[in-house]
Amino acid sequence: MRKFMGKRTYTPIVWAIAAMAGGMLMATPTRAQQTNAGSGSTPRQAGSVAPSTTAQANDSALDTVTVIGTVDKMQSLDFYAPNSSAVIKRSDIDEQGSRKLDQSLQYQAGVLSEPYGGDNKVEWFKIRGFDASVSLDGTPTTPNGYFVWKPEIFGVESVEVLKGPNSLVFGASESGGVVNLITKRPQKKESLLLNAEVGNRDRMGIGVDYNGIANPEGTVYYRLVMQARSEDGMQRRTDMKSYYLAPSVTVDFTGRTSLTLLTSFQHEDGRPTNGFLPAHGTIIDTPYGRIDRRTNAGEPDFDRLKRTQLSAGLLFKHEFGQGWTFTQNYKFSRLDLDQRNVFAYGSNGDRELLRGYTFTDGKTTNHYLDTRLNGRLRLSDTVEILPVVGIDYLKSDTSGQNNGFGMAPNLDMFAPVYGAPFAVSATPYGLDSKQLGLYASAQLRVAKRWNFNAGIRHDRARSNGSISGVDSGYDVSHNSVNVGAMYISDYGISPYISRSESFKPIAGVDGYGNTYRPYEGRQTEVGVKLEPSWLDGGTFTVAWFDIEEKNALISDVTNIQTQGGKRTNQGLELQGDFNLSPSTALRATYTHNHSRQDISDTQTIRTPLIPKHQASLWLRHRMEVPGGNGLTIAAGARYNGSTEDQRYHAGERVPSYVLVDLMMRYDLTREIALQLNARNLTDKTYVSGCDFYCYYGSGRTLDLQLKYAWR
Repeated sequence: MRKFMGKRTYTPIVWAIAAMAGGMLMATPTRAQQTNAGSGSTPRQAGSVAPSTTAQANDSALDTVTVIGTVDKMQSLDFYAPNSSAVIKRSDIDEQGSRKLDQSLQYQAGVLSEPYGGDNKVEWFKIRGFDASVSLDGTPTTPNGYFVWKPEIFGVESVEVLKGPNSLVFGASESGGVVNLITKRPQKKESLLLNAEVGNRDRMGIGVDYNGIANPEGTVYYRLVMQARSEDGMQRRTDMKSYYLAPSVTVDFTGRTSLTLLTSFQHEDGRPTNGFLPAHGTIIDTPYGRIDRRTNAGEPDFDRLKRTQLSAGLLFKHEFGQGWTFTQNYKFSRLDLDQRNVFAYGSNGDRELLRGYTFTDGKTTNHYLDTRLNGRLRLSDTVEILPVVGIDYLKSDTSGQNNGFGMAPNLDMFAPVYGAPFAVSATPYGLDSKQLGLYASAQLRVAKRWNFNAGIRHDRARSNGSISGVDSGYDVSHNSVNVGAMYISDYGISPYISRSESFKPIAGVDGYGNTYRPYEGRQTEVGVKLEPSWLDGGTFTVAWFDIEEKNALISDVTNIQTQGGKRTNQGLELQGDFNLSPSTALRATYTHNHSRQDISDTQTIRTPLIPKHQASLWLRHRMEVPGGNGLTIAAGARYNGSTEDQRYHAGERVPSYVLVDLMMRYDLTREIALQLNARNLTDKTYVSGCDFYCYYGSGRTLDLQLKYAWR
């Protein structure tokens, strides 16, 4: 957590969690050893070496259990599915020392993480050149202006990534795809994880993850996940404290019927980071040099972020037998936000930053219900159909006060003096949205050679309300279709082709008073997936994609915003996960983007922020050291090619950069491990991109964790 002005104090909540964790630790070691003695080994996944005992204790085998609230029930995410997808496991998140969701995606092909630099307010990433939607346990998070749900990565069991347009999962979604977070939930075993961490920028944190069984029959089991953390930002006088509590319980009424209750509470309080800077002083030299990346362009005594997130959900499952399952997923969520920021929107061409402010104070309440029926139809010994039909409903209400832009005093970018007074005002902000969706999909498997996917969805979305006095309602209906086919050969080479669609309603009207039409995304993808025997369980994927998004906002010849434009990206992705030996694993990725966007009726430019070339490499090796304990060392490198903001800063290239990451983990005992993570090890100063504003990338972070785990 980050410290405020004055002496740092560790809050009572942190001490309470520490005391509770200590009590658990003293109360459970004997039973832990008994449980370990009877447990089996964790199955090895393709492209990974055997994890340490500590990692095994917390790595749930999601591929062997039915998980309600996963996009895998709608569109298969296994390797032999005709689409580009990935499942990031808890062990991968821990190994790479990811502090946020966007960091956990940094070693995936096609993903651009932190394009706006490090940010303690929200997650920033793009997939295949476009924004992507985030869902939690299969429930959309409905971002609305500054009302954006921020997930706690410690509470996540795995991350599902579906690349490219895809509205089949829950209707309205961004053209980049869907990232679904599976939260930690009860399991039929007793386990405990205690995690304490310290790091640079005054980072301190403690986490507890306890799973227990409530009755002798083992039909009622529960989980309690807690986290408290404080950390300073890269910019001076930015800080954030966060608290997370997620109790959950599962009741197995019979061997075929179960109900899970998932709840969570999350609170953040601090000064938000402020990455908005002009090109003058970042990528353009000044007589006084470049702006220090630690410079706070805001107002430390004015800026604040207070966000509280509450959620409660029910996951019900009943198996009828013969491969048919009924599931229902309901979630209630509420987000309360009090946020105000001063930021730089330009410069005077000399040494002063021109600044504005934003102010938001309000709440968002969501209700989401998804009901579906999954089945299995075996037409013959060689033909099988897996159908899914369902209906879902989303109601989202947002209300409060908002000012998207107000004027703030200038600031000397090289010798800032804060505290000049300015007036703050806001107008009512309200938006009520409803969405009803009907969907059906099926997988057809023929003779273990062919795998076909097809799905169709119809959505009706309505919204009414106003933003800054402007009517922001819409009433749209949309059909989305996804299809794909793959041939699975005997030689570990499986070509595939797919076509998918998405849509995203937009609130408001254009400069001529016309109601906005939804963004519409379409993707064609052709690829090959390889799993040859000589790779020792490794996999390799090559995918070519062509994405087009229609109805993008552009300026016409009179500089009035209309919906006549489009954005496109044609690209190539390569990703390989290899076991070089039983103790050594390698992941390598490469992405090529050819991304363009319309900015007027007659002009198309290269999309800002999106590099033509991206690559990453993560190499891990485990060795035994004297005493029988394991030492794991991993190193990674992330390359982002140069970019250019041709609309606002034509001719000014944002240089490419390479960042180096490092991980070292030493298993002190079977249950205890010490892990060090370093991100941007060399503390490289770089600009992550420019799109009107320019953004410095994250500096070096060091994180030392002590983990105690048993099961």
